[in-house]
Amino acid sequence: MKTAKLIFMALLVISISSCSDDDDVNNIQTQQQIENLVQSNNFVITNFIDSGNNETGHFRCYGFTFNSDGTLIANNGVNNYSGTWSITNSNSNDDSSNDLDFNINFPLNNEFEDLNDDWDIVSYNSNSIVLIDVSGGNGGTDNLTFQIGTPAANCTSQIQNTISTNVQSGTWRITLFEDSGVDETNNFTGYNFTFNSSGDLNANNGSTDYNGTWSITNSNSNDDNLDDLDFNINFNLSNNFQDLNDDWDFVSQTATKIELIDVSGGNGDTDYLTFEKN
Repeated sequence: MKTAKLIFMALLVISISSCSDDDDVNNIQTQQQIENLVQSNNFVITNFIDSGNNETGHFRCYGFTFNSDGTLIANNGVNNYSGTWSITNSNSNDDSSNDLDFNINFPLNNEFEDLNDDWDIVSYNSNSIVLIDVSGGNGGTDNLTFQIGTPAANCTSQIQNTISTNVQSGTWRITLFEDSGVDETNNFTGYNFTFNSSGDLNANNGSTDYNGTWSITNSNSNDDNLDDLDFNINFNLSNNFQDLNDDWDFVSQTATKIELIDVSGGNGDTDYLTFEKN
């Protein structure tokens, strides 16, 4: 009896080990299928829900390229953002896509940082990949869908392209900054601002150098209305420059002057910001 029991246990171990090996192979194959899919095609975001808010429009004009070296490029013809991507397996004991994490990271302080996560894979096919993330904190759910394709020809508005091209030319200075009725323009006297195509924003007065990010997003890609554009500025600082952080609305824009406004949704205070080209 003892001998028979030992033989049975040995066969059970061999059986489990064999199943585990098969699962490992299948899981690797699933991961490779997804990797081959995303590396072989260009993608657009067709759905991005951030804790109940539909923010698809922030990325509607961008094409995404998943490179084999792990770099992830987002480009709208004007701005070019670089991040990283990978697929990792949280459970190598089965071949379910539920155990695979689709990791995205853009080292930015603009709308692209909202994409940063270890996304769970809901489904994938030859045309798209559907991702989800459920927050462990507040239980909020984010949804993200990449689909093979390129941004529509009329996706990026002509005005958006024009403004982006203008601000990337030369350096700019702040000629007006009014914060809730208080004129604080002097806080930025002597600083020259450079808006780089990478999305980096630099402020320099010859001795002090500050770095932030900038972008222009379109809440409605179906028309060329200036009212639909946001001029996003972010300095990750704890000084006067943090007061510039906002998704500013446009009042007017030319090749040498950009006038911005922000009306607070809380107390209704109004801020004004004007850049003029040097």
